[in-house]
Amino acid sequence: MSLWITFFLLTAVIFFAGRNLVKYGDILAEKLNLGRTIIGIVFVASITSLPELVTGIGAVTLAESPDIAAGDVFGSCMFNLLILAVLDGFFRDSPLTTKVHHGLTISASFGIILITLSAAAIFLGDRVPVIGWISYASFVITAVYLISIWIITSYEKRFISRSVKESAEALLYGDISLKRTILMYTINGVVIVGAALYLPVVGKQIASIYGLTETFFGTFFVALTTSLPEIAVSIAAVRMNMVTISVANLLGSNVFNIFILAIDDIFYRNGSLFTGMDYNNLFSAAVAVIMTAVIIIGLIYRAERKPLRLAYESIALIGIYLAGVFIIYRL
Repeated sequence: MSLWITFFLLTAVIFFAGRNLVKYGDILAEKLNLGRTIIGIVFVASITSLPELVTGIGAVTLAESPDIAAGDVFGSCMFNLLILAVLDGFFRDSPLTTKVHHGLTISASFGIILITLSAAAIFLGDRVPVIGWISYASFVITAVYLISIWIITSYEKRFISRSVKESAEALLYGDISLKRTILMYTINGVVIVGAALYLPVVGKQIASIYGLTETFFGTFFVALTTSLPEIAVSIAAVRMNMVTISVANLLGSNVFNIFILAIDDIFYRNGSLFTGMDYNNLFSAAVAVIMTAVIIIGLIYRAERKPLRLAYESIALIGIYLAGVFIIYRL
């Protein structure tokens, strides 16, 4: 019982700090003349994805389990997309995808590219050359990640320059200094990271009694616990009517998550990280790609109505996620 109490207390702390992180992230976007997409994808996503980073490093160094690291990353990608479907339920009038601009398809597309690259590295295994013990695939993933950040940032700056509405928003926080904004943003970021890093430890203790495989455990339970910061920040952003930050955070987290595999490869000293991964992880990667494609369709098609409380793409995301988790468990 005490483990569950600790789990829910940590969750509450993350939710509270996540709300403040969104607020000061929005102020930071104004002070630095950046768009909410950049804040969501670069700043907020990197903070909320730090639990996946630390968990992955711990998995490949302490546990020496590439499958837990891979399961956490691909599982988090799947779960982040499921969160988008949940957030869609907060809006009665129109789908979530109609409330953000088309530019977010860029980050979603890079998510597909990076997931596919990592899956190809797993499939090819030791046929991919290495430098020392680090796979060439890790260098390619890193390069694509940096290119994606550059392109997304460049696009968002051009988008802002064309948008009168975004320019008008620059007057909302004139009474708050940049120094205070950075301080509060940093404090809340540290609180989120500190609480989120302990979540997988508690979660592993709770789940250990079920005797789950490393791939399923990483894909489902570890991914669930390390994705709680994304849940907290995204819900807080939606409640504060900052939908762009919410969606950008989730899509940006998926881009950053694959970059984490390249970092994990550096810490895994038993050869290339990708050669130590089970082929079952390829199915998780495929599910994440399909779910991302569904989001891109929703962002481009922009349906004006919902058949139920959820949009068509949200219903599809939930169905694909549940089917994927069930098949992974059966595998």
